[in-house]
Amino acid sequence: MATWNSTSTDGTTSSKSSEKYNLDETDKRDILVYKYRGGLDNMSQEKLCKKLDKDPKWAGMRVSRKKIPRGNSRIEVKTEDLYNEPEKSAYQKFPNAKNSLASIGLPSVVYWKRLLLNEYQDLYIISPESSPSTTPESSQHVSPSSTFPKNNMGRKSTEEDRSSV
Repeated sequence: MATWNSTSTDGTTSSKSSEKYNLDETDKRDILVYKYRGGLDNMSQEKLCKKLDKDPKWAGMRVSRKKIPRGNSRIEVKTEDLYNEPEKSAYQKFPNAKNSLASIGLPSVVYWKRLLLNEYQDLYIISPESSPSTTPESSQHVSPSSTFPKNNMGRKSTEEDRSSV
C-alpha cells in the first residue's frame, strides 16, 4: 500500500491517516486504542499514524473517537461510535445505531490518569472502513448447517456410529 505525504502551507508534511482522521503524527503521548474485535492497546498518535499508513494488517481501517467520561471505569462502544460524522447523521434513526458492541473495562493506570491528571480524554476506536451492517443482503446467506457444528445429539446411535469409535 503506497502512502502519500502532503505539504502544508507552513512547510510541514503530514501522512494520509493524520489528515483523514485528524491525528497528530508528531504526538508521542500515550493514547488508549481499542481495535474493534481485537482488544485494547496503549500507543502514541505517532505510532497509530504509522500503523494505519504502512501496516498491511491495518489497511482498510478507520479511526473514530469516543470521549472517556471522568470517573468511569468502563466505557461502552456502540454501533454509532464507529461511524464518521456524515454516517452518524444518516444512520442515527436506525434501530441498531444504539446497539452495544463492547463494554470495555479501562486499565487502572488509564482510569487514575484520567481521573487525576485529565489524560486519556478519548478512546480511539479502530474498525473496518465499511460500516458494520446487519442487513440480510450482507449476511452472505449463511445456512444453519454450516453455522452449527454437527453432532449426534437428539438421535439414536447407529451401528455405523459405534463401529467408528
